[in-house]
Amino acid sequence: MNAFEKYLRIITEKMAWVAMFAIVVCMALVVTDVIRYQAIGEPVPGTHEVVELIASVILSMGIGYLTFVRGHVSVGIVVDLFRPRVQAVFDLVTGVIALGFTIWLTFGMVEMAIRNFNYGWVTGVLEIPRHPFMFLIALSLALACVVLVRDLIRAVMVIRNGGGDGA
Repeated sequence: MNAFEKYLRIITEKMAWVAMFAIVVCMALVVTDVIRYQAIGEPVPGTHEVVELIASVILSMGIGYLTFVRGHVSVGIVVDLFRPRVQAVFDLVTGVIALGFTIWLTFGMVEMAIRNFNYGWVTGVLEIPRHPFMFLIALSLALACVVLVRDLIRAVMVIRNGGGDGA
């Protein structure tokens, strides 16, 4: 399991780096757009749609890493008071629910991306195809599913083997 977690961490970290780079690109584009508008009175054509597409990269690329490091919001105030086995039961239940929703979202994004590909839908001004970005979101959600499965396996192991306090 350690080698699997090592590779999973590497993949999620690389995707988070892509998100960080996309933030820099987005900021540079917006600054360029503002400067150009102030200088010559014309914005950079298609800035809004490119920022929209970059935002999809920013948000989707961070999902796997955020799930991996368990950086999401949790109700730790109450659950942290319980023994490790009881905490693992809570993790198992919430993990199954989260995995179910994430699988559902992943399939929905794949369907939407296929539909966009089949119809040839593009952005309004620059006519950039939308489906690659939707497949990227689906890939990120699929990675989050893998991380959630890892968390479920950990919770089952804690329930089965007991926690650190001999519970």
